Amino acid sequence: MVRIRPERRTPVDLVVSAAIVVILLVVGLVVWVNSTARHTDSAQAAVTAPAVTAATAVPARLTPLWHARSPVTSTPAIARSLVITADGGSVVGRDPTTGHEVWHYRRDLGLCAVLAAWPSSNNEVLAAYRNSRGCGEVTALDGSSGQREGSRSSDADDRINLASDSGYVVSQGPTRLETWGSNLVRGIEYGRVDAPVKPGVQPGRTGCRLMSSTIGGDRVAIVEHCGNEPGYRLTVLGAVLNKDEEVQQYGSSLITDGTSGPPPVAIAMSSSGIAVYDGGGNRPAPASNDAPAEAPAPSVRQFTTDGVPTVVNTVAGAPAPPDGAVPVTNGGLTSYFTGGTTVVLNAQNVHPIYQVPGAIGSGDVMADRLLLPTATGISVRDAATGREVRSIPVQRDGYTGGPISLRVLGTTVIEQWGSTVQAYGPA
Repeated sequence: MVRIRPERRTPVDLVVSAAIVVILLVVGLVVWVNSTARHTDSAQAAVTAPAVTAATAVPARLTPLWHARSPVTSTPAIARSLVITADGGSVVGRDPTTGHEVWHYRRDLGLCAVLAAWPSSNNEVLAAYRNSRGCGEVTALDGSSGQREGSRSSDADDRINLASDSGYVVSQGPTRLETWGSNLVRGIEYGRVDAPVKPGVQPGRTGCRLMSSTIGGDRVAIVEHCGNEPGYRLTVLGAVLNKDEEVQQYGSSLITDGTSGPPPVAIAMSSSGIAVYDGGGNRPAPASNDAPAEAPAPSVRQFTTDGVPTVVNTVAGAPAPPDGAVPVTNGGLTSYFTGGTTVVLNAQNVHPIYQVPGAIGSGDVMADRLLLPTATGISVRDAATGREVRSIPVQRDGYTGGPISLRVLGTTVIEQWGSTVQAYGPA
């Protein structure tokens, strides 16, 4: 039998082996240093927050319960069981009656927007963080426990708005828009696309500024101004690509004759229509080439889901709604503060039902009553007719003016003005 002598390692072999080990250690260190886990502080709920029982009646009196800062949100973010606040890089799920922290998620990046989406189904909190590519680093958290459910990262503008309906989220900035499903998979991207995967996917307009957007069903409505066009445009797109992997455009037309005044605002959309608040800063575009343009006046203008104009309802309002005016949809109603009144729409067909002078913000439904903020408290109204039933005085420490957005969770009423979220409960 022939004995084979073991191979002896040379000094070169030892040096190469050591170099490989060092490289692997360096790569691992770099991955760890730059990982989101290292820059994240997450404390999940010890026990998932239980469901909140809906109120059976509006309390006779309300007393302040707690308050917290939430400068990232414009309206109270309401998950299935908790109130969500957002400040700096922190998202916090709070007990609605005590304000105590149930869970938190913190990163060393700044938050751009936070949305409590689909509370009755997926119950996700979407947190959009700012990185070198804009506000496109998004984390999905379980609204009741704070558990991380998923994430996505893409190009985005440096400021965005998030809005959702029953199936999709729209993320819109000044030059770029995306839609996502509840799994955070992108449906479409529209506007500025720096590295298109497939040419010819987008509609042919260029140089567009996206002013506002809303989503309903499987479509997105966008108010935009493109290039040197003489007016603002309403564009309706599909929320997902069509069978040819292209952005489906259902309609796009100019809706104002001029751009010197503030742009109209897309405030609501359903499977049967679109509602746009027009403050009257520009003359409406004529319905046809032969028809004269109407005199400008604050109004809620209605369109089909293909963007065809239908009905105009004159309302009280400012040429531009105030900062912080956000539409709220719940209980079959959508309410929106125009700066002069709160307009209440049927959420199914987005037709205006009534307007409430004296209200100073959007409201929510509790026990079949519509609650709207006023300068002295909360107006309790018949949801169907808008008739005031009574008024509840409330204490607003630190409030100095501006719109107030009101939401409801169980028997707790939550208001937001500026960066303050204030909760009230039965006295």
